[in-house]
Amino acid sequence: MNATVRGLMIFGGLVLFIAACAWLTFSFLPSNNVSVAVPVITVPGESFGGALPDDPAYGVQNFLGGWTNTFLAMLLADALVIIFALWARSSSKNWTREVPTRIQGWAELLGNFIYSQVQNFAGRKPLALNWLFPLAATIFVFLLAVNWMKLLPGIESVGVIHCAHGGFTGYPAIKLNDGAYQLYVDSPLNSGVGATEESYHDCEHYKEHPEERPSSEEKGAMVELLAEEEAVLREQLTAEGITDAAEIDTRVNALRLEVIETAYPHATLPLSPEQLKEGALPYIFAVTPYVRGGSTDLNLTLGLALVAFFAFQVFGVAAQGPAYFMKFINVNALGNIQKKPLGAIDFIVGLIEIISEIGKIISLAFRLFGNMFAGGILLAVMSFLVAFIVPAIFIGLEVIITTIQALVFAILTIVFSAQAMEGHHGDDEHHEEHAEAH
Repeated sequence: MNATVRGLMIFGGLVLFIAACAWLTFSFLPSNNVSVAVPVITVPGESFGGALPDDPAYGVQNFLGGWTNTFLAMLLADALVIIFALWARSSSKNWTREVPTRIQGWAELLGNFIYSQVQNFAGRKPLALNWLFPLAATIFVFLLAVNWMKLLPGIESVGVIHCAHGGFTGYPAIKLNDGAYQLYVDSPLNSGVGATEESYHDCEHYKEHPEERPSSEEKGAMVELLAEEEAVLREQLTAEGITDAAEIDTRVNALRLEVIETAYPHATLPLSPEQLKEGALPYIFAVTPYVRGGSTDLNLTLGLALVAFFAFQVFGVAAQGPAYFMKFINVNALGNIQKKPLGAIDFIVGLIEIISEIGKIISLAFRLFGNMFAGGILLAVMSFLVAFIVPAIFIGLEVIITTIQALVFAILTIVFSAQAMEGHHGDDEHHEEHAEAH
């Protein structure tokens, strides 16, 4: 087989691949009313009950109400880390098995890697090996669990459906045979409908008053009436010579809402008779996933950064005692300012060091949050544009990025802790004392 034939076969395969992606995205999924919807993108974790952060119902109150999906993701990651540790310990017979099992091998691989990093940056001091190593290893494994979790099927896509709040976008919903609901998306690249406070309250009214919902017979009669009146209206518009698409849509949508409201009080969306016949509800809904990547919530990354920051100070004090704080407020430099006027600069540098130390919190928190949040948006956008195979490529890239981010956070924890355990002015003081002795 020559190069031309191989090239034609590869080219033909690419064409078939692109055709398959296009058919699934722009034909198969829309025809089944399950095109990819744009998810609600927010920085804070989303409450299962749909409550916003300024709502009193938002927060850890009850599982189906105030809990957030990122908080649940954190708890699941905690459980996975504990299960992994206990499983590895049990499989290794309390680390006495000479021929490691597969799970023991993975645990030892991760542990040895972090252990070697601690030795490289912090040395073999007992404080580093006995305390810093467990902290860094725990952070690394925990972040691996949190970051990888958002790549699993169903994560950030399966959840609780609720009315869309004002300022967000949403879609009609349809009730399935088993009582569950799903978003009704019957066209490709459909970015949804913008919700308002009025549409939110209209949707909530529908949910809270089941007695006002139409029966199957009432809904069928409404759909037939709408189809007849819409056909008459379109004929009338044609007879009047109205050809402007915007004006036609305005008149038709006004008629649709008027007729739909006879069955659905305070209807929001002017759905077509075909959409209503398929069971679409004329209100704007959104989905809050049961689990959203924990590291896409700034609360988790900031909290983890604060834990690491507190650890830096503990390691610094444990290694140097109260003298650790001399790098921030250098009273020795002020005390020797007569002999060494440039000591004033050392004092000022110490004050600047305080800003640098606080900056570590921002550096750790926002680096992890920014990369994970942007990665989640990238996957959502690619799934929205091309719903088949192509997103898998970016999922593979996200596996690499999420692993690197977990590693970076753990390594920076080791490096900053090692810096805290090292004296900054010990050598200067030694030289000064040596000079005074002579």
